[in-house]
Parts: sequence; structure tokens; C-alpha cells
Amino acid sequence: MHKHLKELLKEVKQDHSPTLAVAAGQDEETIQAVNRARKENVCKVTLIGNKDTIQQVSEKNNIDLDSFTIVDQKDTTQAVEDAVKLVKEGKADFIMKGLVKTSTYMKKILDRQNGLLSREGLLTHVAVMEIPSYPKLLLISDAAVIPKPTMEQKLKIIEYATEIAGALGNKKPKVALISAVETISIKVKSTVDAAVITAMNKREQIKGGIIDGPLALDVALSKEHCRIKGLQSPVDGEADILIFPNIETANTFYKSTVLLADATAAAVVAGTTAPVILPSRADDDDTKFYSIVLASSLASKKIYHS
Repeated sequence: MHKHLKELLKEVKQDHSPTLAVAAGQDEETIQAVNRARKENVCKVTLIGNKDTIQQVSEKNNIDLDSFTIVDQKDTTQAVEDAVKLVKEGKADFIMKGLVKTSTYMKKILDRQNGLLSREGLLTHVAVMEIPSYPKLLLISDAAVIPKPTMEQKLKIIEYATEIAGALGNKKPKVALISAVETISIKVKSTVDAAVITAMNKREQIKGGIIDGPLALDVALSKEHCRIKGLQSPVDGEADILIFPNIETANTFYKSTVLLADATAAAVVAGTTAPVILPSRADDDDTKFYSIVLASSLASKKIYHS
């Protein structure tokens, strides 16, 4: 598995270049991110949005629009519909949110007739984190979509995360099911869920990774803490994937590592028929850029479900 996002970038640049459709792609931050992706040969770009604004922003930032395809659409809701339609018709390979409300964007993605929802019908958020103090890329889920996943949803989250890990070169990732403790307590649901899922993995009812839990965060990420606590775990402080019990813990981990540990993140929505990028307004340039890199890689490898 790649240890750095730049390794993924290098791989993507050597692959064929898929097409990104940007819904309401007229804001400065989005145009700068996709321009960087275009210059790095990560993807071709179609901007659906207000053409006049796109041209004004591009002129202000000295961005050459000649290599972009621009679809003039001033209505943001229609811009999302147009972007989704391009993906469904095979004229684009993945999609990204621009200057449009998340609720509007996701409503069109989730449309069962005309959207990008897969047959499984579950969306989840998977982030790939490069943390300077950790020796390899770390996947986490779910920090943005599912508030309190059920056990059934956790099984699907694990499936999506392990598929993405496989696309990044790790065919047998170590999956840590995070809770506050390593012991099982019927009063703490996340420990019970983790124990059941771990047993299912041991009996090969779940394949694609090595799963263990419940695990506190320290023993999931530190061999030394495993030794100190006397914990025997197949993850052994070397987790490739962290599955969190709820959105609060995952989101806190995500933002803490970015703000306090100088992490760089790349993230996509899984459970769709094509990669979906759902950037936050607070995401920095690198996060937006590497999210495009990740989605481009996944689009090229066609791991998404129909």
C-alpha cells in the first residue's frame, strides 16, 4: 500500500486520464483545485456553472481555460443534474461539488431514478489520511455521512473501505474497530458490534481484510501500547483502516489530525456508481486536490458498484 499521497499521484499520472464533472464549478477554490489537477495530468475537467463567473475567476488567477470544457449553467440545481447526467451517460467518470449547497448536491446524487446511488443503497464517507507521525496511509470511516451506523451498516462500511484499500495496493488491510476500550461490555454497544464483526471475520463470513475489535485508538496505532497493555491482536498497532463507532468520533479524529498533526486528507463518498467528491468549505487546497487524485484513481480502476 502507498505510504504517501504523492505516490498515488505518481500512479494516477501514469494512468489514462478520466474526466471530472464539477457541479456549479464557478468558485475560486474549486477552479484552483481542478486547474492543479489538470496541470498535473490527473484528469480532464468539465465545469458546469456560470460561464461568466468562471471566466472572471480564471482571469483573476491567470488560469488558462482552453483545456477545460465549460457548460454554461447559471442555475446551481440544474448544474448538479447536468453533472450527474454526464456521469450516467459515460461522458464523465466522477463528480465533485462546487459552489452549491451540500443538501442540493446530495439530493441529486441520491435520486433513485436519475442519481448515482448504487443498488446497495448505502452511502459512506471514506478518508485517506497521510499523518506525518504514522508510517503509512490510514483510511478512516465514517466522518461525514452516517451519524450512528448500525452493525449492518458497519459491515458495508468495512466492505467499501477494504475495497478502496485494495485499490491503493493493500489487498489484506488490517481493520481496527474502534471503541473506548478493548474489553466487551454489553453496556457499550460499539464493543458488542466489534466483537460480533471480529468473530464473523475469523469464520470467514467477512473477507478482504484482517479485522479486530473492540480496540482503543492507541492499541490500533501503536505496537508499543499493545506491548504495555499486554494485548494480543492481529492488528498489533499497525492498522490500515479505522472504523469508528459514530460520526462524532470519526469527525473529531479527522479534524484533530488535520489541525494538530499536520495531516493531509483525501476523501470520497462510497456506495455510489462512480466516485463522488464532497469537499468541505474548510478543506485546504491539498485536501481538495488529493481528493481529486483519489477519486481519479478509483474511477480508473472501476471498483465502484452498479
